[in-house]
Amino acid sequence: MRFFIAFFCLFALSACQDDTPPAADFEDEFLLLSQQTMTKLSSGYDQDVALTALVHNRVDDSQDDGLWIRTTLPWLRLGNLGELDTRHLERAGKRAAQMSEFLGSGTLSRIEDGEVKETRIADPALYKQLKERFGDKVETLLNQSTATSVPLPDDPRPGDHWSASAALWGLPPVNAEYRVLARQGERVLMALTLDGDNVEGQARMIARLPSGMPEALRLSSRMTLPEQEVEVEQRLMLLSQRHYPLPVNDWDLDPVRVQMYSDFFERQLHSPNFHEPRDPTRWRDRAELKRLLESLADSLFYEIEEGRVLTRGDWVLASELGQVNLRFTGFHGDPPEALVLNRLAESGGLYRLAEPVESLSDRDLLIPRPDTQPAADAPFKVDAIAELWLAGEPVTVRRDGQGLPEGVSIDDWKDGQVQVRVSGAARIAAQPLGEDGEPIAFAMVSRPAKQGDESAKTFVERLTLGLPEEVFVYQSKSPIRALRVTPLRSEEQPLTLTLRPTPEPGNAQPPGVRHGLSSIPPLPDAPETLIEQMEISGLQDNRLRVTGPPGLRLCTLTPEQGTDYHGTPLHFSWVIGGGDDDDARSGFELRTEDDKIQYFYGRDVAFQVSCPARVHTVTATRERPGCVEFVDPHSVRVPEQCNLAGSIGFDARDATGLALQPLNDSGNRADDNTGGAENSTTENRDQTQPEAPIHRFWGTVQEVVFLRTEGERTREMNATLPGLPQ
Repeated sequence: MRFFIAFFCLFALSACQDDTPPAADFEDEFLLLSQQTMTKLSSGYDQDVALTALVHNRVDDSQDDGLWIRTTLPWLRLGNLGELDTRHLERAGKRAAQMSEFLGSGTLSRIEDGEVKETRIADPALYKQLKERFGDKVETLLNQSTATSVPLPDDPRPGDHWSASAALWGLPPVNAEYRVLARQGERVLMALTLDGDNVEGQARMIARLPSGMPEALRLSSRMTLPEQEVEVEQRLMLLSQRHYPLPVNDWDLDPVRVQMYSDFFERQLHSPNFHEPRDPTRWRDRAELKRLLESLADSLFYEIEEGRVLTRGDWVLASELGQVNLRFTGFHGDPPEALVLNRLAESGGLYRLAEPVESLSDRDLLIPRPDTQPAADAPFKVDAIAELWLAGEPVTVRRDGQGLPEGVSIDDWKDGQVQVRVSGAARIAAQPLGEDGEPIAFAMVSRPAKQGDESAKTFVERLTLGLPEEVFVYQSKSPIRALRVTPLRSEEQPLTLTLRPTPEPGNAQPPGVRHGLSSIPPLPDAPETLIEQMEISGLQDNRLRVTGPPGLRLCTLTPEQGTDYHGTPLHFSWVIGGGDDDDARSGFELRTEDDKIQYFYGRDVAFQVSCPARVHTVTATRERPGCVEFVDPHSVRVPEQCNLAGSIGFDARDATGLALQPLNDSGNRADDNTGGAENSTTENRDQTQPEAPIHRFWGTVQEVVFLRTEGERTREMNATLPGLPQ
C-alpha cells in the first residue's frame, strides 16, 4: 500500500500574488508518467518500475476551515507490463477492496495563500486502518509527497533566480535553486536544481499564473532510502490534461526506448526508402481540412473488451489528416460516470484512435474507473483541439541557406544528403531538386534533437514553452543542388467528436461514417503511350513484376505461356508498393491463382498487355445523376449501361471527396437482397432485364465517380525467371 500513497499529491505552487486565485483554478486533471530504477545497495540488484496514472483535483466543499482540494486517482497502472492496473483490481486479491476505497476517496489538502499547509487521507476510517498497519510510515510518506510546490515572485521574468524549499513527487522536502528561463503570457518556464539529504536532481516546470498550478513538469532525481538500503532513480513527466498545449509524447521517459528509437533512425538512414518525384505530397487547404475534420468527428466508435474501452476509427481519414495534430481537452457536457480521459492516447496520432494496439493498453483514450463496469450502450462526446498545418509559399534554397524561414537552418549539405534543423515555432516541408532544378527521387527521415542522448540533463531540458527541436535528413541517389522549402503555419480548430457504440455486424444503416480505399487509379497523362512505358522488374529475386506510370492499373495482363504452377493457374495480381528500390512502385505481380506463391524458378513467361487508348472520368451527382440511380442517402445503383472501365469499379464519395466504405460483404458488388431494391423510384424499367444491384455505403453519398475507356492497344511481352542457384 505504501507505494500508492507515495503518488498521491496535490499540484499547487506557492504564489505570492496579492489576489487570491479563484478556487476553480486549482481544479485540473493530470497525466503522470514515471520510470523508476530501484537498486539494492547491498547487492547491486536493480528493478525497473513504470507508473502511469491519472490524477484529478477537485475543490472539496465539505470542509469548513478554508480551501480544501480532494485529489483522487481514477486510474493507476504499475509495472512495465501492467502488473497492477486498476481496470483489473480483482487481480490484487485481498488488497482490492482497501485499494479501491483509497483510490476513490483520495487525499485532502488545505490551501492557504496558494501554498499547501496540510495533507491527510480523506477517509478517517481508512486512515485508521492504514495507521494500524503501517504506523508512522503513513505520515512520512504523506510528508514526502504532499505537493508539487515552489514559491513564485509577484512578476517572474527571465533571469530571476532564488533559493527555497520544494516538495516534488515522491521526494521529501528539499532545497532548490530556481531560475526563470522564459515567460509566455501566463506561462512561466523554470529550471530547478535540487539538493537535500539523500536527494539530488534537476527539473523543469511550466507554471500557470496567477494560481501557480503546473502545466507540465519534467523531473530527474536520485534518492537514497537508508532504512531500506535502496537507491531510487526516477524520471517523471507530469502534464495538465486541460492546459498542456502540445500532443503528449513520452518516447524519452525510458532510456531503453531512447536507444531503441535512435537505432531505428540509424537503420532508416542506412536503408532509405526513396519516393518518386512524380508522387509529391499534396497540401490540403483550410476548407478541405475542415471538411475532413467534420467527418472525423462522426467516425469514432468504441467497444468493451476484457475491461478495456477500445476506440475504432477511420484509417483512410487518418491517412488524409497528416497535416493535423489532435489533442483532447475533456468530455463535452456531462462525462460518463464510469470513464475518464487519457491524453497518452495522443502519442500514437490518429492511427492509434483508428485501431488500438493490444500490447499498449496504457494508451487507450478511455479508461474505466476502478470497480466500474462500463457498458457500450450510449454515445457521448469528447472535446479536442485540432492543430492544422497549412502550407505557405515555397522558396528555393541552396547551400548558403539564404531564404530559409526563421528558426530553420542547414546543419550539413553533402551531394546526396542534406540535414536541416528546425526549432521554435517553425515547421517546414522540403523537396530536393537536381541539376536541372527539377524534383528528384528522395528519402526523408526525422528525429528529435539529441535523440540518442540518454542523460538526465537532456531529458529535463526537452520541456520548453514551444515545439521541440527537430532534425530532418533528406537523401537522394543523385546530387541535391537545392531544396524547395515550403513553410508551414499553424491554426487551431475546436472539435467535438462523437463516440458511438460499435454497430452490430450486418447493420443495414449504421450511424456515423467510415471510408475505404479508392477504386479509381491515378490517370495517365497520355493514355495512348501507357503501353510503351511498361517495365519488368524483380527477376533477380525470382519474381515477375510489371510496373509503369500512373494509370497502369487500367491495363489487363494475361499470361499466355507458362501459365500454370504444378497444375495451379497463374494470373497477375495488383500489388501496392514494393520492398526494395527496384520495385518500390505499385504494379502487377505474377502469382498463383490463390495468391499464395509469387516466386518462380527456371520459367519463361509470355503474356499480353492490353491498355485503353483513351480514358474519361465520369462524375454523377444527385443533381446530375446520368446513368446512376441514387436510391437513398446511403445507396446507389450503377447499371451496366454506365459502361465502367474493366474491373476497376467505382467510388461512392461523401462531402470530403473520399470513397465511402461499402456495406456489402463483396465490396462494390452487391446482391439483390441488400435492402432497398424494391423501393426504387425508377419507372419504366425493362422488367425482362435483371435489375442492377443496390450498393450501400457507410455514410451519405454525394457523388459517384467511375472511369470509361475507349479503344484498345495491345503488346506482347516476355520474361525469363532464373533457375535455382547451383
